[in-house]
Amino acid sequence: MRRLPGTLALLGLTLGASPAAAQWGVSAEFGVARFGGTSRDSSGATVGPYRPTTFGLHLDRGSGRVRVGVGVLYAKTGLAAEGRGVAVVQNDIGSLWEIAPELSLRVARFGTGIEARVDAGPTIDFWNFDGERRNRVGGRAAAVAEWPLAHALTGSLRVSGMLSGSVFDAADTPSGVERRATRRVGVAVGLRYRL
Repeated sequence: MRRLPGTLALLGLTLGASPAAAQWGVSAEFGVARFGGTSRDSSGATVGPYRPTTFGLHLDRGSGRVRVGVGVLYAKTGLAAEGRGVAVVQNDIGSLWEIAPELSLRVARFGTGIEARVDAGPTIDFWNFDGERRNRVGGRAAAVAEWPLAHALTGSLRVSGMLSGSVFDAADTPSGVERRATRRVGVAVGLRYRL
């Protein structure tokens, strides 16, 4: 019981405003991603997901500088073998669903209503390659710029990075091929509606 007042005070300072001022927001994003890592052989050739278009939805609740939310990302992707300036791509062989709880913090606000934010949190990735399913846990961080468009509508630009275990299982790679952590860098534009 002695910790309760301190916890409530810390929570109040973190949120920066009264609970009555908290607001819900929902946003939709459209973007592109590039993957790195995943697998590599002794000659330096890599195999991994290939440059998908991404679609994202975010639901958040915020007060003051802080927002807490969850994001869902979908991408239909191919697999590419790349090496020495050549890429062989098999299109539309895989899909990715990602669930990402996130904490977002406003780090700057400019006079015209433009905000700079940083987001971070864990990710749970659900991959499907022609019926072969695999799940991976990782982490994601993003830098976000938001600007006002209308009373409750804002535009956004998100640059994000994600790191998780290799998309491939040990049985997927022949001898001499090393599984590596999967990295993803993405850029997305979106609209956020404040409820």
